[in-house]
Amino acid sequence: MRYLVSLFLLAVTVTAHADPASERKALFFGRDDRVAISAPYAAPYAAIGQLETRAASTCTATLVAPDLAVTAAHCFLMDKGKIDAGLWFKAGFHKGHYQARYRVVDQVFHPKFRAGLVYKGDDVYIEPSAARYDIAWLKLERADGTAPAPIPLFKGDRQTLSAALKGAGYRATQAGFAEDHDDILTAHRDCTITKFRSNNTLYHRCDTLSGDSGSPLFINTDGGPQLIAVQSSAPDWFNRKKADNVAVTVLQLPERP
Repeated sequence: MRYLVSLFLLAVTVTAHADPASERKALFFGRDDRVAISAPYAAPYAAIGQLETRAASTCTATLVAPDLAVTAAHCFLMDKGKIDAGLWFKAGFHKGHYQARYRVVDQVFHPKFRAGLVYKGDDVYIEPSAARYDIAWLKLERADGTAPAPIPLFKGDRQTLSAALKGAGYRATQAGFAEDHDDILTAHRDCTITKFRSNNTLYHRCDTLSGDSGSPLFINTDGGPQLIAVQSSAPDWFNRKKADNVAVTVLQLPERP
């Protein structure tokens, strides 16, 4: 199933095709700036892991407390009419191994998000009205391994986050398990936040693909890294010039489970 794209881009009908390398170059704003993180992952990267659902789909999620992680809500809604519940979260995942493995006890997201999805063939589209709700909690239970240190969530209101983004020079780090390297963690450091939108989502230019859904965007602060948002959606490669990628800030998290 293809990567998500905001519904407002559906008005463009394109039949052209490009080879995968050309498509990826377009999605990456002309250049791949990702780097592979060396295993075993050190903090804060050890808290980032691969989420596996019961239907064997994968996304990226991040441990933010001993029994909680955050990811994108759409990871559980790729098939119309049903929730594909989370099964495992593997923190520090690298080539089939992990630092700690957690059972997914529950996933919690805003009910308005599910109502704002449109399914067309094998593709899923997020209506603009639902874009702000594409973020979810994972309730976890550790099964085995050594728990890594969580990445703290940003705490504060919109004004505080706006000031933090300004202080970080509108730069963040994104890291996830992209479809072209889905067994290793890659990161785009110091990628650009292009807009903090009124609906508490971010436009950004971090290099992401399918599999990066739910991956963290974090900024460095005097107190260390803080997770500010999760990756949500991106345009198709042929619509790259029309929109940047979208991440949903932690301001939009539902009530903590």
